Amino acid sequence: MKSNDYHPIWYQRNRPYAKFSKQTVAEYGFSGSAIQAIQDRISREWNTALELKKVNKDDISTDLMPEISLAFYYGAFAANGYNLFSFTPHIGEMLANTKATEVPISALKSPYPVYFIQFHESVLWGNLEITGSYIIDDPIIPVLQVCLILKPLDESAYWMASPSGYFYLPLPKESDKPLGELIQHTIDSEITQKWEHATKSMPIEGNSIVDIRELRAKRETMDLSSGRQAIQKAMEYVANCLCYLSSHSRFDTGYPSDAPTSLIDKLTNAKTEKQKLKAQSQLKSMGYLTVTYIRLDSKDTPVGAGDEIGNGKKQHWRRGHWRNQRKGKELSLSELIWIKPALVGENSSDNDEVREYRLT
Repeated sequence: MKSNDYHPIWYQRNRPYAKFSKQTVAEYGFSGSAIQAIQDRISREWNTALELKKVNKDDISTDLMPEISLAFYYGAFAANGYNLFSFTPHIGEMLANTKATEVPISALKSPYPVYFIQFHESVLWGNLEITGSYIIDDPIIPVLQVCLILKPLDESAYWMASPSGYFYLPLPKESDKPLGELIQHTIDSEITQKWEHATKSMPIEGNSIVDIRELRAKRETMDLSSGRQAIQKAMEYVANCLCYLSSHSRFDTGYPSDAPTSLIDKLTNAKTEKQKLKAQSQLKSMGYLTVTYIRLDSKDTPVGAGDEIGNGKKQHWRRGHWRNQRKGKELSLSELIWIKPALVGENSSDNDEVREYRLT
């Protein structure tokens, strides 16, 4: 993927207050003071842009209040180390065909307090695309916070004319319910209680709408049914990603595909720590963040779905699932084991299970 395909990279390039948001969360943490400071800064940037006529009033489509929340999520991500996980197509497809509904939320062990998950492919919400999610899983917060991110309709537009939509879902950590029930309950609750507020952050189609009141009205009448389905699908995918990150720890790191080759070569061929740090600093100053890629080994790569086999019958996925296995003294510990999905067909045995165990 190119750098702007990753929401945190695009956001820090597009929003003039991104760096300030990071510094503010680093100083004040998850507090009202941090949110207030970010709100004040965005308001100043907003007013300055209007005074300097950097954007036409009729072109403004970013909604100020939801933008404050999104700036806070990005600031928390940046302040906690810019931890960006990208699930690549092979493993992403397998996780999309795995069930995590029976996993208790207590079995999840986030690698960092705040991080971003990039989907291997977008979840479609009409003509909008859910591309990833910010995750906040701080011990001091009683809920696991999931912020699903929508791809901006015009990534190159001025920030006040380029809304970055999102939908926020908090999953209570203290619940003894499995992830499937928690996700369903949270979706129902958030959509019922906060739909009007949430849609204010959504980008909309059609460049002909210039009246801000008409624009907001169109957002608030977005298709609730398709929204529910897209959010459900995205959250089920996020649940599987969280399970995978909770049970694995060895990943590859790299940079987006459009990172300057010359700097990548300098980093790769660095002979001293100083040379390495210099190359990394140059890449970061240009907005290229390190990406942690989640891949499968070549031996685990499944056959392409949908291939025709001997009798004309198509191969299909036998869904995988997660097993929360008890272990240790008096079975006081638990370990997530991935029972992988498999492509089955004429030459496959439905009795075969593919297991992946995490060695401890």
